[in-house]
Amino acid sequence: MLPDAPFGWPHKVAVAFLRLHGSLERRMSAALADHGLTLAQFDLLMTLCHGDGITQQELAERLLVTKANVVGLIDRVSAAGWVERRADPDDRRANRIFLTPAGRKLATKAQPEQGQLVQTIFGSSSEAELTQIHAALERFEKLCHNE
Repeated sequence: MLPDAPFGWPHKVAVAFLRLHGSLERRMSAALADHGLTLAQFDLLMTLCHGDGITQQELAERLLVTKANVVGLIDRVSAAGWVERRADPDDRRANRIFLTPAGRKLATKAQPEQGQLVQTIFGSSSEAELTQIHAALERFEKLCHNE
């Protein structure tokens, strides 16, 4: 990017963020491929590791995807034997999603590699820097959703 770009620093930051996102996504996806997982599947498994038995709607909200997208994702990980749907005893219209032992084992096996990758990339930053970056990213995300 040229230093005299017409939109200045906001544009430079946006481009840098997109480049970082693409690089991080490629590296994380490559590491997960060794475990037979996609990034979306890993996200689903890790979400359930922190509290399974949630509804498909709750899972969609936590993963920031539509309910229709989460249904397809659950179908794929269910077919692989990593999660199972169970009828909600209080609501016949809802299913609750649970990790299977195989799903928990796979998530536990893949997580350290992802954690190490994140540590390699962000570990040289101070807690204060990371806190500031996180707050800025959350603010920018809210602005994206407001438009």
